[in-house]
Amino acid sequence: MLLPGPDMSRAATFILLFCLTFNSFSGVVIMETYIAFLRGINVSGQKIIKMEALRDAFLREGFTGVKTYIQSGNVLFNSTGLSESELPNRLEGLIVENFGFHTDVILRSRNEIESVLKALEIIYSEREGEQKLYISFLKNAFSGNISLPLFSKHGDVEIIYHNTRDFISLSHLHKGTYGFPNAFIEKFTGIPATTRNPQTLRKILDL
Repeated sequence: MLLPGPDMSRAATFILLFCLTFNSFSGVVIMETYIAFLRGINVSGQKIIKMEALRDAFLREGFTGVKTYIQSGNVLFNSTGLSESELPNRLEGLIVENFGFHTDVILRSRNEIESVLKALEIIYSEREGEQKLYISFLKNAFSGNISLPLFSKHGDVEIIYHNTRDFISLSHLHKGTYGFPNAFIEKFTGIPATTRNPQTLRKILDL
C-alpha cells in the first residue's frame, strides 16, 4: 500500500490521508428513527398487547427512544446496527417471544412517513360529499399496475395515490357506513397491510 512520504506532493498526501480517514469511518453505524406498525392487535379481544409491556420489550431488545401511541400498535423507536429489511423479522420474533403470538410488523422510517404525508398534501384537494382519508402501508412492495382512481365494489373506498408500498385512499359513505381500505387493498395486492389516518401519523411523528 502506498504511504505518505517525501516522494509525494502535499496535495497527494492530503488526498490519501482523507481517503484513509474516510474508509476508517465507513463502518460507523448511523442511528435511524423508525415507526413499527403492528397489524391487527387489540381488535375484538384478540392479540392483546399493553403498550407499556410493548415499550419494555423494545427497550430490552436494545432499541432507544421508544414511544407508543394509542392501542392500535404504533411504536416510534431508534435503531442502530440493523437494516430496514432486517428489522421486521427481528420485531416479529420479539412479539412472539414476549407475547406468545405472531403478528405482522410493517416498518417505515420517519423520513418515509414524512414523504407520504407530503404526497398527501400535494395530491389531495377538497371534494364534495362525506369522506375520510387513510394511508395504508404494505409489508412488501407491490409490483402490479392499477389505474387511478380505483374504487372498491361498493364505491366506499377510492384509492387516489400509490407507490410500491404505500396507498392513499378516500373513504366514502355507503349505507350509512364509511368504507375502510385495508381489506380491499390486501385483497387485490395479496400483501399484508395496515392502515392509519393522517392525524394518527402526525401525532406519532410529534412524540
